[in-house]
Amino acid sequence: MPNPPLLLCDSDALVQLFIANNLRPLQSLKSTYHIQPSIVLEVDIELRWMKKYKSRFVPQLDKALKNGVLTKLDPSAFQSLLSTATPGMSWGNFQALGQRYELVVQRGEAYTHAAAVSLGLPAMSNDGKAVLTLTGQMMAVAAPVLRLFDLLVFSHDNGLLSTKECDDIRSELLNNGEGLPGPFQNASFVNGAKTFPCRLKSGAAANGPFPQPANHYDPLTICP
Repeated sequence: MPNPPLLLCDSDALVQLFIANNLRPLQSLKSTYHIQPSIVLEVDIELRWMKKYKSRFVPQLDKALKNGVLTKLDPSAFQSLLSTATPGMSWGNFQALGQRYELVVQRGEAYTHAAAVSLGLPAMSNDGKAVLTLTGQMMAVAAPVLRLFDLLVFSHDNGLLSTKECDDIRSELLNNGEGLPGPFQNASFVNGAKTFPCRLKSGAAANGPFPQPANHYDPLTICP
């Protein structure tokens, strides 16, 4: 399968990149793999006022949107992706699905997963509880769901981030009381990565086509 055109990013994962002040993993996805990091409008609103961080990330968010590191999945962008979406999909159908999901999980997660399901796109979210809640209600979720550390391990393994940069990100998140995946809580980045089941892989186009992920935990293989 070709690389997905978008990676839908949830608030919690973006917050951690903003805390670390390092958007290079997203920039590399766009420049090297032609995958555009994007946010649903509900996530854009969430990031502008957060209970814990208030409006701290608005300048970084606006800069990322202005520079094209992030884009918004507005009706026009959604319409441009319908050729590969579920037959009969529309903006209205996506909004209705997001409303259903919001009955059981928070708004950002609800609309991120609804958009991913509607358009057949991967998502990046650290909220494993939301995934379990939705799947427990027999509701579909993004396939796959990448965690921030999937992107960090991938970026490190493919020379997009140095070991020091990854350790600095890990340290900054710890210093700010952000949750980390188990393997990284009491280990350096490199040692944690040894036991972390990364869901993002790099392949060569000549070796494709690669299998399409069917579950939230299936690996996604992308090609430069």
